[in-house]
Amino acid sequence: MTNAIFANARASALQASLLGADRLNRMVDCASGDDALKILSEVNFGNGVTVASALEADLLIEAEERRYTAFVRETAPSEALCRYLLAEYDYHNAEAIVRSKYLKTDCAPMLGADGFYRADKMRDNIYADKYDLFPAPLSAACREADALFLSGQANGQNIAILFRRALYADRAALSKKEKTLGKINRRKADAANIAVALRARNFAKTMKMRVEGGSLTDENLRVLAEETPEKIRENSRFSALGKLIGAALDDFAEGRPLVGFERLADGAALSSLKKERYEAEGVQPFVRYCFYKQAELSNVRIILSGLNNQIEKNAVRARIRETYEG
Repeated sequence: MTNAIFANARASALQASLLGADRLNRMVDCASGDDALKILSEVNFGNGVTVASALEADLLIEAEERRYTAFVRETAPSEALCRYLLAEYDYHNAEAIVRSKYLKTDCAPMLGADGFYRADKMRDNIYADKYDLFPAPLSAACREADALFLSGQANGQNIAILFRRALYADRAALSKKEKTLGKINRRKADAANIAVALRARNFAKTMKMRVEGGSLTDENLRVLAEETPEKIRENSRFSALGKLIGAALDDFAEGRPLVGFERLADGAALSSLKKERYEAEGVQPFVRYCFYKQAELSNVRIILSGLNNQIEKNAVRARIRETYEG
């Protein structure tokens, strides 16, 4: 692990190579995905990987993800921060490996970039039932998944919920070790629980799927899961989460799959970091760059998918997450 001064300096230098709002808007306006690839080449997006057309965009995005995760592993000034930023990759890969272990399929096509742990090492350990290498929430999830598969009770939903809840439990514990992550993690967990409650529309189911780390009380979740949209709006009118809850209700009213809500939820953490963009204390510049990069990866995937599938440009813009503005 490096120290915070070095990590902040590297992150600040790399910030200039982010795509930024201007380039992302230019990509949306492109006539085709192939034209958008030319804009990505301006910042060497993909780390030198070339593709024949925008239909192979996933290869480019995966290469850029590998570059980003390698940067975090090499530069993060603490293990807790490194694990937090890469936890999503580790939990995705662990879930894919556990599924392949019991379904007797090749896990390679389902794996993402290496997280804190190398995916091949995770595979060897999970196939051998050796979980002590992993943090407690991930180890427990793997053992519980084993039990579900061996008892014939495993299905797509309960395995996904199991690893998702473990991810948030791990993040909640890690965020307590890094002051910068506290507010960010609470907002992420709150957003996840708002979505769970509004999709379930059942309090008992919501409590089984809720994740750790948020600020919503049991009663808050009951209201979200069981009350009318009017009552929910009234109850959240003076809440710090009112805007987020309102966006989710708007999406439901319009029959949209939480598009506006997810955009706001993903951007919530970055919005708070942007307000403190001149703050150089602790690990702020490093964390800020990492969240910018995560948003960039999501936005490139959204835009290229939209262009390749000829989705109306305003619909694509509506899905773009909060991003670096230069």
